Amino acid sequence: MEKTSSKSLILSYGFLLGLVSILMSVLKYVLSSNYLEKNFFETLAGILITVALVVLPIYYYRKNNNGLLSLSQSIKIGLGVSAIAGIIGAIYFFVFANYIEPNFADNLMNAQMKEAMASNPNVSEAQMQEGMEMAKGFMMPMFYTMVILSNLFFGLIISLIAGLVLRKE
Repeated sequence: MEKTSSKSLILSYGFLLGLVSILMSVLKYVLSSNYLEKNFFETLAGILITVALVVLPIYYYRKNNNGLLSLSQSIKIGLGVSAIAGIIGAIYFFVFANYIEPNFADNLMNAQMKEAMASNPNVSEAQMQEGMEMAKGFMMPMFYTMVILSNLFFGLIISLIAGLVLRKE
Protein backbone atom coordinates (compact mmCIF):
# COMPACT_ATOMS: atom_id res chain seq x y z
CA MET A 1 0.00 0.00 0.00
CA GLU A 2 1.28 3.46 -0.90
CA LYS A 3 2.15 5.78 1.97
CA THR A 4 0.15 9.01 2.15
CA SER A 5 1.81 12.28 3.04
CA SER A 6 0.30 14.10 5.99
CA LYS A 7 0.97 17.37 4.16
CA SER A 8 -1.33 16.47 1.26
CA LEU A 9 -4.09 15.41 3.66
CA ILE A 10 -3.70 18.59 5.73
CA LEU A 11 -3.87 20.82 2.66
CA SER A 12 -6.78 18.99 1.04
CA TYR A 13 -8.96 18.73 4.12
CA GLY A 14 -7.97 22.16 5.44
CA PHE A 15 -9.10 23.82 2.20
CA LEU A 16 -12.22 21.65 2.09
CA LEU A 17 -13.20 22.58 5.68
CA GLY A 18 -12.51 26.26 4.97
CA LEU A 19 -14.60 26.21 1.80
CA VAL A 20 -17.50 24.31 3.42
CA SER A 21 -17.50 26.81 6.30
CA ILE A 22 -17.62 29.70 3.84
CA LEU A 23 -20.43 28.01 1.90
CA MET A 24 -22.46 27.61 5.10
CA SER A 25 -21.85 31.25 5.98
CA VAL A 26 -22.84 32.50 2.53
CA LEU A 27 -26.00 30.37 2.54
CA LYS A 28 -26.97 31.73 5.94
CA TYR A 29 -26.33 35.30 4.80
CA VAL A 30 -28.38 34.87 1.62
CA LEU A 31 -31.25 32.81 3.06
CA SER A 32 -31.64 34.27 6.56
CA SER A 33 -33.30 37.50 7.56
CA ASN A 34 -30.92 37.79 10.55
CA TYR A 35 -27.50 36.35 9.78
CA LEU A 36 -26.24 37.14 13.29
CA GLU A 37 -28.68 34.74 14.93
CA LYS A 38 -27.48 31.22 15.72
CA ASN A 39 -29.75 28.21 15.90
CA PHE A 40 -29.27 24.69 17.21
CA PHE A 41 -29.28 22.92 13.84
CA GLU A 42 -26.78 25.30 12.29
CA THR A 43 -24.45 24.84 15.25
CA LEU A 44 -24.87 21.06 15.20
CA ALA A 45 -24.20 20.89 11.44
CA GLY A 46 -21.06 23.01 11.87
CA ILE A 47 -19.76 20.78 14.66
CA LEU A 48 -20.45 17.56 12.75
CA ILE A 49 -18.80 18.84 9.57
CA THR A 50 -15.75 20.03 11.52
CA VAL A 51 -15.41 16.71 13.36
CA ALA A 52 -15.76 14.75 10.11
CA LEU A 53 -13.25 16.87 8.18
CA VAL A 54 -10.68 16.72 10.98
CA VAL A 55 -11.08 13.00 11.75
CA LEU A 56 -11.19 11.75 8.12
CA PRO A 57 -7.63 12.76 7.19
CA ILE A 58 -6.37 11.20 10.43
CA TYR A 59 -8.20 7.99 9.60
CA TYR A 60 -6.94 7.99 5.99
CA TYR A 61 -3.40 8.65 7.14
CA ARG A 62 -3.54 5.60 9.39
CA LYS A 63 -5.24 3.46 6.74
CA ASN A 64 -2.65 4.33 4.07
CA ASN A 65 0.38 3.97 6.36
CA ASN A 66 0.12 0.29 7.24
CA GLY A 67 -2.33 0.98 10.07
CA LEU A 68 0.24 3.00 12.01
CA LEU A 69 -0.62 6.32 13.65
CA SER A 70 0.98 8.08 16.59
CA LEU A 71 -0.81 10.54 18.82
CA SER A 72 1.58 13.32 17.75
CA GLN A 73 0.87 12.59 14.06
CA SER A 74 -2.86 12.75 14.75
CA ILE A 75 -2.52 16.10 16.51
CA LYS A 76 -0.27 17.42 13.73
CA ILE A 77 -2.85 16.53 11.07
CA GLY A 78 -5.79 17.88 13.09
CA LEU A 79 -4.07 21.16 13.92
CA GLY A 80 -2.88 21.56 10.34
CA VAL A 81 -6.38 21.08 8.92
CA SER A 82 -7.80 23.45 11.54
CA ALA A 83 -5.13 26.10 10.95
CA ILE A 84 -5.73 26.19 7.20
CA ALA A 85 -9.52 26.27 7.68
CA GLY A 86 -9.15 29.01 10.31
CA ILE A 87 -6.95 31.18 8.08
CA ILE A 88 -9.35 30.76 5.16
CA GLY A 89 -12.26 31.58 7.48
CA ALA A 90 -10.53 34.70 8.81
CA ILE A 91 -9.77 35.91 5.27
CA TYR A 92 -13.38 35.32 4.24
CA PHE A 93 -14.62 37.08 7.36
CA PHE A 94 -12.37 40.07 6.61
CA VAL A 95 -13.75 40.29 3.07
CA PHE A 96 -17.31 39.83 4.35
CA ALA A 97 -17.06 42.47 7.09
CA ASN A 98 -15.28 45.04 4.92
CA TYR A 99 -16.75 44.60 1.45
CA ILE A 100 -19.84 42.35 1.36
CA GLU A 101 -21.51 43.66 4.53
CA PRO A 102 -19.68 46.84 5.55
CA ASN A 103 -22.21 47.44 8.36
CA PHE A 104 -21.38 44.10 9.97
CA ALA A 105 -19.45 45.59 12.91
CA ASP A 106 -22.24 48.06 13.65
CA ASN A 107 -24.92 45.37 13.35
CA LEU A 108 -22.96 43.09 15.67
CA MET A 109 -22.41 45.91 18.18
CA ASN A 110 -26.12 46.78 18.15
CA ALA A 111 -27.11 43.15 18.69
CA GLN A 112 -24.64 42.86 21.57
CA MET A 113 -25.85 46.13 23.05
CA LYS A 114 -29.47 44.92 23.05
CA GLU A 115 -28.38 41.67 24.66
CA ALA A 116 -26.31 43.52 27.28
CA MET A 117 -29.17 45.95 28.05
CA ALA A 118 -31.52 43.02 28.59
CA SER A 119 -29.11 41.25 30.96
CA ASN A 120 -28.02 44.47 32.78
CA PRO A 121 -31.08 46.72 33.08
CA ASN A 122 -29.33 48.93 35.71
CA VAL A 123 -26.74 50.20 33.20
CA SER A 124 -27.75 53.37 31.39
CA GLU A 125 -27.82 53.53 27.62
CA ALA A 126 -25.14 56.25 27.70
CA GLN A 127 -22.80 53.98 29.70
CA MET A 128 -23.51 51.11 27.34
CA GLN A 129 -22.87 53.33 24.30
CA GLU A 130 -19.57 54.52 25.80
CA GLY A 131 -18.44 50.92 26.40
CA MET A 132 -19.38 49.93 22.87
CA GLU A 133 -17.43 52.83 21.35
CA MET A 134 -14.34 51.80 23.32
CA ALA A 135 -14.69 48.18 22.17
CA LYS A 136 -15.33 49.06 18.53
CA GLY A 137 -11.69 49.82 17.69
CA PHE A 138 -10.33 46.44 18.68
CA MET A 139 -13.40 44.25 18.14
CA MET A 140 -12.80 43.29 14.50
CA PRO A 141 -9.08 42.41 14.78
CA MET A 142 -9.93 40.40 17.88
CA PHE A 143 -12.71 38.68 15.95
CA TYR A 144 -10.31 37.61 13.17
CA THR A 145 -7.90 36.24 15.75
CA MET A 146 -10.69 34.37 17.54
CA VAL A 147 -11.74 32.67 14.29
CA ILE A 148 -8.26 31.17 13.96
CA LEU A 149 -7.79 30.39 17.66
CA SER A 150 -11.19 28.74 18.04
CA ASN A 151 -10.46 26.59 14.98
CA LEU A 152 -7.13 25.55 16.48
CA PHE A 153 -8.66 24.82 19.89
CA PHE A 154 -11.43 22.61 18.51
CA GLY A 155 -9.00 20.99 16.07
CA LEU A 156 -6.71 20.11 18.98
CA ILE A 157 -9.54 18.57 21.01
CA ILE A 158 -10.95 16.62 18.06
CA SER A 159 -7.54 15.36 16.88
CA LEU A 160 -6.53 14.42 20.42
CA ILE A 161 -9.65 12.29 20.84
CA ALA A 162 -9.28 10.81 17.34
CA GLY A 163 -5.61 10.09 18.00
CA LEU A 164 -6.37 8.34 21.27
CA VAL A 165 -9.00 6.20 19.57
CA LEU A 166 -7.13 5.47 16.31
CA ARG A 167 -3.49 5.38 17.39
CA LYS A 168 -1.44 2.30 16.71
CA GLU A 169 2.32 2.47 16.89
